[in-house]
Amino acid sequence: MRTSPQIGYSSEEQMDLILKFVQSFDVHNLLFALSAKNMDESSIRSLTLDISDYNNRLERQKLRLFDFGKDFNKMYATDNNKCFDTALKVSRKIKSGIAEAKRLFVKFCVPSRRRLPDGVPNKQAHERSLINTPNYVIDLFGLQSYPDYVAELFYTMLKFYQNLRECIEECIRVIQQEDYIRQDKRKCMELLLEACDNSKRQQAHIIEALVQNPDLKQAIIKTEGLSSDALNPVFREYETIMKDNKNASTFFHKWTPKDVHKITIKKFCSLEEDPDLALAYTLFGKDKEKILRINYIIEKFDLLLPDKCKRNKIPAMRLYFFMEWCDIKLGVESFLNYFNRIYKEYGGKHGTILKSAVTGARKKFVSEKGKSLKDEQQEFLNGLNALLDEHFPNVRAISSSF
Repeated sequence: MRTSPQIGYSSEEQMDLILKFVQSFDVHNLLFALSAKNMDESSIRSLTLDISDYNNRLERQKLRLFDFGKDFNKMYATDNNKCFDTALKVSRKIKSGIAEAKRLFVKFCVPSRRRLPDGVPNKQAHERSLINTPNYVIDLFGLQSYPDYVAELFYTMLKFYQNLRECIEECIRVIQQEDYIRQDKRKCMELLLEACDNSKRQQAHIIEALVQNPDLKQAIIKTEGLSSDALNPVFREYETIMKDNKNASTFFHKWTPKDVHKITIKKFCSLEEDPDLALAYTLFGKDKEKILRINYIIEKFDLLLPDKCKRNKIPAMRLYFFMEWCDIKLGVESFLNYFNRIYKEYGGKHGTILKSAVTGARKKFVSEKGKSLKDEQQEFLNGLNALLDEHFPNVRAISSSF
């Protein structure tokens, strides 16, 4: 457990200490501290402005913290967890809020000139602060007997502590949720597989480049140290997970996204299959029968087009229908590169189109999806299935539902 050099407590202990204080803080804490410190109007108004400023900064941090908390435990790999444990990671999201809470303890401390005997440690600010003492005297007349600027200070502090409480409770929720997920070995494996799939999509352009340039593949292996488990222990850790999926929980939130990217590239570079087939696996999933049918349709794609095509180019809507039918695992651009290469290799007579045309067709289909487009879609799928039935009589086509 990492500790903070500022006050000698771990991140979790700091949060727990401050949370207990803000949960118990009430008007009597403040009135006792103000009286004991004999603070004048100027000091109180100045403190109110300071706390209001603290709160404004904390509210911005609070938004970022809650955004972070929504997705943090949905990811297998995270940044910085090799340097910081999760408690420190989330507490750093509200570091100024915690620092300012400690600063408030200091503001209500009474200076002590007494020298402590050797070996006796100094008390921490929260232990010496009048605002946190359990031995305060209750003011019989309450807040209404004080000037308005005292009430303004109290409600400003209350607002700040409320936000701080919500932030710390969110930090604790994230930490506890992480611990809960780590106990669920099946969930950890699901998150790892999802991380690997996302990495494939994000690195589609690299995988395509490796397919087209074997020299680049060797250069990547060398520069990234992909051939050495000693240089990248994450590879050895990944192998232990593949041997026993239960080990996925051991490395949950221990890897960075870059580690997962390296695993993805290493897996691709280690494939002994034809590189074109390896790319097809990345695009469509590891199903050779499905890939054979997709490649056959690309070869015969002109048979699914109208006799005359606008500007002698493949109609974007037809290509969109086909792309959705293929159920691609990567992006439109990767699919188009794959389609265009095979289409031209087999003598396709129409001009190929760009990603923008296909994404435009998708938007049109989703927004209009009227009878004319449904009819065109059904006509296309009927023709596609007829081609497959003719060439693969014993294999039914891939599901064509959108």
